[in-house]
Amino acid sequence: MDIPTAKYSEEDMKAALQPTEPEFFKVKVSKKKKNRRKVKHDTTASTIRRHISESKWTISNWYRHIHWKNVVLVVIVPLLALLGSLTVPLTRTGFYWMGFNYIITCTFVIMGYHRYWAHRSFQTTKEMSFLFAMVGASAGVGSAKWWCASHRAHHRFCDTERDPHNIRKGFWYSHFGWMLLIHHPKVQAAIKESESEDISSDPVILWQYENYFQMFLVTGILIPAIIGWWLFQDFAGGLVYGGLVKIFLVQNTIFSVNSLCHCCGSQPFDDAKSSRNSILLSLITFGEGQHNFHHEFPSDCRNGVEWYDFDPVKWVIFTLNALGVIYNVHAAPTTAINQLRVQQAQRILDKERSQLNWGIRIDKLPTLTSAEFSKLAKESQPQRALVVISGIVHDVTPFLHDHPGGVALIKSSIGKDATNAFNGAVYSHSNAARNLLATMRIAVILGSEQEVWKQQQKENKDVPLKNDSEGKKIVRSGEQITMTKTPSTTAGAA
Repeated sequence: MDIPTAKYSEEDMKAALQPTEPEFFKVKVSKKKKNRRKVKHDTTASTIRRHISESKWTISNWYRHIHWKNVVLVVIVPLLALLGSLTVPLTRTGFYWMGFNYIITCTFVIMGYHRYWAHRSFQTTKEMSFLFAMVGASAGVGSAKWWCASHRAHHRFCDTERDPHNIRKGFWYSHFGWMLLIHHPKVQAAIKESESEDISSDPVILWQYENYFQMFLVTGILIPAIIGWWLFQDFAGGLVYGGLVKIFLVQNTIFSVNSLCHCCGSQPFDDAKSSRNSILLSLITFGEGQHNFHHEFPSDCRNGVEWYDFDPVKWVIFTLNALGVIYNVHAAPTTAINQLRVQQAQRILDKERSQLNWGIRIDKLPTLTSAEFSKLAKESQPQRALVVISGIVHDVTPFLHDHPGGVALIKSSIGKDATNAFNGAVYSHSNAARNLLATMRIAVILGSEQEVWKQQQKENKDVPLKNDSEGKKIVRSGEQITMTKTPSTTAGAA
């Protein structure tokens, strides 16, 4: 049997010998992509394509600056709540249902999103995690995956350009504007970095993330309406007040932590960042108002560290811990809390101390020998009354006639060393008298440097005291041995 053979030209044979790329590796490249490849390494300003967050708002690109999914949550839903409240009357039962649902939602969002997933201040069962995910979805503040990563980034990069809701960009931006706008690439990177494995691999968080909007519609709007109809025969009231208005209230409760708690209140633990403590804000934010404490001890299950602080979630956590539903509850040691209080109080004292008049700095005073002082004192009389106390020359002329012990006592010490007389031989003067005397010093006597240096350490407003009144070293905030001027390249704790 003859087998037919194909005839090939010389050109066909040469082509067959050339190395070829398999068909499934071949990619058709458009002319646009080819052109892009040509300018790939061209980094001139005209060819670099800026991120939309770095571009100016224009009529043609304004819509690209908006995070449209969050607009539904933060703008559309509140508008529907406003429209509904104007058309559907609020009944007493509707008010009770709205208030109850608000309390439940705030409790589960703060306990689940914030203290459990974001800061791991306790451990709990998988069933409880599902409740956190279900009720948390009804709050309208975003998925747990996105919210927790954003919150960790906020703690890590607080008040910097990488802070998702940086208060330095304005009150309304930190309140809800940050949710409406496309983030700068630096912020996006910060959030991505903060999405550690415990978030990205949690099956409950991932389940909620993949089904968030469906869960939001069901748990946040549909179920409250059904419960309103079932319990009070008021479907519309349940929908508007138990659902939409409740979402608006919860959103602004949570948003107020990002805005109000960074601009109103005191800073008893640290003032390096903008977080604040406020009893009033604890009422507004459902117990999250002790924010200065929280930024220093983020993994503490408490926001209000004192037993009397308004912090409902803390009480719920303690109750569930006693029942065994929650375990491994974390609370910062009292010693660590008190240390920070003392350090901050010391910092405030140092600032106030630096503003007071402690007299001319001793190291800035001119020096005189004993002979030069004696000559100056004689030549200056009776116009000036010069006295030496502890190696320092003081011109007490302004106080001469105001001295409570009489003029004679001062005149007897003019031109002399009155250290012993000032310190008890004649009269042991008060601290107020010593502070007043410091404002009258004019020179230092040579040969008394050691005594003068000790006095300088005590008084100089620019040289903070290193030891307390008992001789123990004062460890100020920012002066710990682990503090460095150059930030480390390793990732900080969230």
